[in-house]
Amino acid sequence: MSTSHVALYKRNNGIWYVLYTIDGKRRWKSTHSRTKSDALSKLSELEKTPPGPVSHKSLKEFEELFLSYAVENYAQSTLGIFQRAFRDLENIVGNPPLDSLSHLHLDTYRTARLKAVSPASVNIELRALRSMMSVAVRWKLLSENPFRGMKQVRVPEKPPTYFSQRDLQILLSTIKEEWFKELVAFAALSGMRRGEILNLRWENVDLPNRLVRVQSDESFRTKTGKNRIIPLNEIAAQLLIQRQRDLSAEYVFSLAGHRISPRYISHKLKRHVRKAGVNPNLHFHSLRHTFATWLVQAGVSIYEVQKLLGHSSVAMTQIYSHLAPTELHSAVNRIALELPAP
Repeated sequence: MSTSHVALYKRNNGIWYVLYTIDGKRRWKSTHSRTKSDALSKLSELEKTPPGPVSHKSLKEFEELFLSYAVENYAQSTLGIFQRAFRDLENIVGNPPLDSLSHLHLDTYRTARLKAVSPASVNIELRALRSMMSVAVRWKLLSENPFRGMKQVRVPEKPPTYFSQRDLQILLSTIKEEWFKELVAFAALSGMRRGEILNLRWENVDLPNRLVRVQSDESFRTKTGKNRIIPLNEIAAQLLIQRQRDLSAEYVFSLAGHRISPRYISHKLKRHVRKAGVNPNLHFHSLRHTFATWLVQAGVSIYEVQKLLGHSSVAMTQIYSHLAPTELHSAVNRIALELPAP
């Protein structure tokens, strides 16, 4: 493979780029520098180690490699996002060479997907695409991430959907199957994700200390890849004590001893939501929002809620902060200033 550098160019975004050729094909590489002196320094480094992929694969070939890797290294829900992102990208842009992907492809994808799904869903897919291309760079299939620096779709801010105390009571009263009623109540009382609940084994429950351990295993991977300990309140603990009537089952919540399908649980809850006549926009993840919302409304700090939810950043938990105006007024009223008389 022959490589030759041609020149430095400054684009409208203020970043200097190197224009070079690989086997006669013109390519661009960002120096990630805004000053020419820094860019020249990066150019010198590039000349010592010429850029360019070590192999030329199509998007479809990369998909096969990546998904084989993702099955063993990502949670099932994340794997599903990757699969959908590949499918939709190929439906929209075809099967181009991996090293020909650009922001034009990404913008084409974004425009098409916005006609089919919500802006929030598009952003999830865009982040997945960027993450996948980062792996391609690490594998030296690409010299740089073609989707680096991409812009997210603007999403109108809206409050999380959660159950009021009354609506949750109405919902629970419509559920006749005891196991499902207990599962729904436990979700609202623990704030655990759907996958975490359905993959919770008895061996990870410590009832004397009112704790459960959420951890990855051979058949389940946590969303962040990290394990965490969740404290249970007395009601949630008593609910699990009642479920100990069937310790022969491996999982805390199971049907005929078998693990329950997440999709089955979500559809079942939606049917009961419609039957109960409560807000039709409520869904299974709303139970996690309910847990967080009730805590904030009770005066629990956002930082404590962050830890209980297992959020990696408090920024993810900030969506609940507006739900505690009374507590915030109490906080700002702790300072005082006596103004001089006019």
